[in-house]
Amino acid sequence: MTPTAGTPARILVTGATGAVGSAVLRTLRTAGHDAYGVSRRGGEEPWQYVWRIGQEEPPAALHGPWTAVVHCAADTRWDLPAERALDANVAPLRALLARTGPATHFIQLSSSYATGLEGDVASHAPDAYRNTYEWSKAAAERLVHARRDSADIVRFPIVMGARADGRLDRYSGFFWLPAALCNGAVPALVGDEKALLDVVSTDDVAEHVARLVVGGPPQGRRLSVLGRGDRAQRVGEVFDTVREALSSWRAAHGVPPLDPLPYVTPEQWNRFYLPFAEEHLDRAQLRRITAFRAYQGYLSVTEPVEVTDQVADTAQVVHRSMTRWADTHEAAARRIPQPWRA
Repeated sequence: MTPTAGTPARILVTGATGAVGSAVLRTLRTAGHDAYGVSRRGGEEPWQYVWRIGQEEPPAALHGPWTAVVHCAADTRWDLPAERALDANVAPLRALLARTGPATHFIQLSSSYATGLEGDVASHAPDAYRNTYEWSKAAAERLVHARRDSADIVRFPIVMGARADGRLDRYSGFFWLPAALCNGAVPALVGDEKALLDVVSTDDVAEHVARLVVGGPPQGRRLSVLGRGDRAQRVGEVFDTVREALSSWRAAHGVPPLDPLPYVTPEQWNRFYLPFAEEHLDRAQLRRITAFRAYQGYLSVTEPVEVTDQVADTAQVVHRSMTRWADTHEAAARRIPQPWRA
């Protein structure tokens, strides 16, 4: 079903209060589409509804055929037990597909990291992926292939805020790191300073989805991979930008700037530093180290992701997103890092 000229598409956006879903919903409505958002907590606008997909019937206003369904809802935590990851990222998709007719353009938002350690989504084995989030997103892609003859799958890497001002409706994932830098939660950056760290803005994803909606459903299953690819910034460059943005904000608010942290390779950290240090760390320090461990794989990627749609440079996106994070998390951004002591 393709929207015709002058006829707004009726679109359902799931996960519509998340960082990406909220931007997708806003972009589609700004373009004049009859777009509705659902999430577990709903929203303040009349076109936003509470719907726990797969656990309850949808609100009456959401019945009827849809021109397109954009499935953004996901639990992006990397440390979920396997069954909980499936319940969060596969079960709602299965329920949504069962309610979506073949004439509806189905758009599944996925992750550049869904290909795990083997470079594709074929494996069912959890150890083929860095964590259960990747594993569950790969399972979700396989489900779309099994249930739909026509669908769009859109992969993208780490998401920052809007290009104009760094705006995000919800901060999660990567934004644990600026908080950690400000409060001294980590003593070093465990990764490869020269590795590639690909990011996109919420605009990049939302505008791509809007173009897919206008273009109508594909013949068969179509994969889009957004990102900078071989032009992505290096890890060291990204963290220099993060530190510069936070230090500039702190200077404007009378707070000392942040000192750079040393880089330690994952092998050095896990084989030498951590085993000798663990017995001397308190519970809070151990909890922080455990949380930070999930990032090691993403800060050590040396091969670029092959992208189908290369986005514009993201250095300013990172800077503006960090500044916006500090504006909206002032207490955290003002923290003074404390040195680690046994």
